[in-house]
Amino acid sequence: MSDPREVTGTIFDFDETALHDGPGVRMTVYLKGCPLTCAWCHSPESQAAGPEIVWYETRCGQCGACVNACPQHIRRPGLIAAEDRARCTLCGACIEACPAGALEVKGRTVSAGEVADRASRLKPFFARTGGGVTITGGEPTAQPNFALAIATLCRDAGIHVALETCGLAPWETIESLAEVVDLWLYDLKLPDSASHEEYTGAGNEQIIENMRALIESGAEVLVRVPLIPEVNDDEGTIREIARLVAGVGARRIELLPFNPATGGKYSWLGLANPLPGARRQSPERVAQLEAVCAECGLGTGKDSEDDTSRAH
Repeated sequence: MSDPREVTGTIFDFDETALHDGPGVRMTVYLKGCPLTCAWCHSPESQAAGPEIVWYETRCGQCGACVNACPQHIRRPGLIAAEDRARCTLCGACIEACPAGALEVKGRTVSAGEVADRASRLKPFFARTGGGVTITGGEPTAQPNFALAIATLCRDAGIHVALETCGLAPWETIESLAEVVDLWLYDLKLPDSASHEEYTGAGNEQIIENMRALIESGAEVLVRVPLIPEVNDDEGTIREIARLVAGVGARRIELLPFNPATGGKYSWLGLANPLPGARRQSPERVAQLEAVCAECGLGTGKDSEDDTSRAH
């Protein structure tokens, strides 16, 4: 790699006080682009690789200023129809014209050096809480050189690095990142490839093989399962996932309750909420599913959190 500080990539957000993306207080950096199209995606603005305009419906006064300002004559720059997206040049005219701040570009280019410098300013907080930097997305491995540069710079600065991944990437990409990543937050959605493809757009064979190889390499891996109502939150499916995870050598699993609030993000892109009415699983239900995982020999819940902290 050339100077890692000069490597650039596209991000859509930062969070300097994240508490659920690894041990301690984290600075989480969100990269754009993902090879999966999960039906329940909690960050639909992360899927496209490039910048895109989002529209905050609750702020919009329907004044029409954005329409009048658009040089491409797009009918509603704040809610771009699929046929108009190719014509949008992201010139920003509609954003500047909006008096309510209802429009924004999600996605901007930054250097790995900028990310590392921002993280370095937070080192006192990381030191007190056992935290660090978490690289997520989207899918970080979709921008492999950028993710590698961020992780390298942070690791060289003595900052703990976690990386969240869906696992759908060439093994060579995973292997190179494993040299500078301290903790892998490895998502697994469904146990069988046909269902995985139905709901995410891709099978899971490579995801499982990468998980197996990563664990065999000695990497610290925490498998995380987003619980999706009526998709994978029944005991039978969770038992299959737990057996699969234990079978590839993982020791820990974390079940992530569904977050219904993220459904509102779909309106930003002019899309319908894919799971209207879906509700978060109760703590009691999550505990029941964790017990299923524990029966398969996996650390869960608080035990899993403690193991993660010790890994740091």
